[in-house]
Amino acid sequence: MKKLKISLVLPFPVTKPVGGASVIYHYANLLQNRGHEVSIFHTIKRPYKKSKTPLWYKRFIFWMRKVARPKWFPLHPKVSCFIVPAITDKYMPDADIVMSTWWQMAYAINALNDTKGKKFNLVQDYETWNSDVERLHESYALPIHHVVIAQYLQDLLTSHSGIKPVHIPNAIDTDRFSIQVLPHNRNTQSVMMLYSEEKRKGTQYALEAFNLLKKDFPEMQLILFGVYQPPDDLPGWIKYYQKPNDLPSLYNKAAIFLSPSLGEGWALPPAEAMACGCAVVCTQIGGHRDYAIPNETALLISPEKPAEIYDALKKLFTYPDFRIQMANRGRHFIATNFSWENSVSKLEAYFYTALSE
Repeated sequence: MKKLKISLVLPFPVTKPVGGASVIYHYANLLQNRGHEVSIFHTIKRPYKKSKTPLWYKRFIFWMRKVARPKWFPLHPKVSCFIVPAITDKYMPDADIVMSTWWQMAYAINALNDTKGKKFNLVQDYETWNSDVERLHESYALPIHHVVIAQYLQDLLTSHSGIKPVHIPNAIDTDRFSIQVLPHNRNTQSVMMLYSEEKRKGTQYALEAFNLLKKDFPEMQLILFGVYQPPDDLPGWIKYYQKPNDLPSLYNKAAIFLSPSLGEGWALPPAEAMACGCAVVCTQIGGHRDYAIPNETALLISPEKPAEIYDALKKLFTYPDFRIQMANRGRHFIATNFSWENSVSKLEAYFYTALSE
């Protein structure tokens, strides 16, 4: 079939690891590997987003910092990267496909001339934070092709627009995220978690539970990782890794991974940890639902409930055989259901279908 010219659009230059951007970068690499011509456009200006800083100054700063290509993600060398003032006809080349992510950018690509490509928007979360919720919901009915990464997002968009979007799940690179240390060889009381200062990640509730657990299980080991500086009051018994270079090895140091998030699109770290043989404890939210099957692949807890975090971790500490069985079921479920090659094949097929309409 004809090789495509594809423009991928991100709402800002991505200077640090961000899950939603990494998904776009993964697709860029996979599509380029299939012979398509892929370019990524990081915009400085977003619709409905006011900025006091002049665009020319922002563009100059980003140019000085040389962040058009992310330093934290290994992009295919043939993928082109640009920082542009705005997503408009002036700055976007003609292409076969143009695909954005983030609801504001859906409005931007919708306004492009048809010569810029068939229009797609990848919905990676229910993007209500700092948003005009009415415009967010209206974006779901724009005359573009919406793709969602999770089943709950498919239900959400359908309820607001009456149009059922295509569901293409995120995936995990199981060549990279794999078992190096067998689950039964790990310290039963070792726990790992993403640390974040974003309230919706639920870190505060987990830390409260950890302090209680440490009193009752003094041998407990805790590993935190994240992009933020470690908090000043972090207890000495907690190990913190800022922007770790080898995340799979860290996952393999832990028997359990906790995700206490209050909201997610399709949470990558718990799925990565699951692929690495961690038993997962996570909240009952849509962003975990696609892979967190209660008592089979994960223990599910209510958001904002330190007591439930305590009880779930205590159960896995106390019953190591159950933990090991759940870890093995989780690893198998990720490996057999969430392949990047399958996801990119579905996306590529959708591109061709749209072009033939």
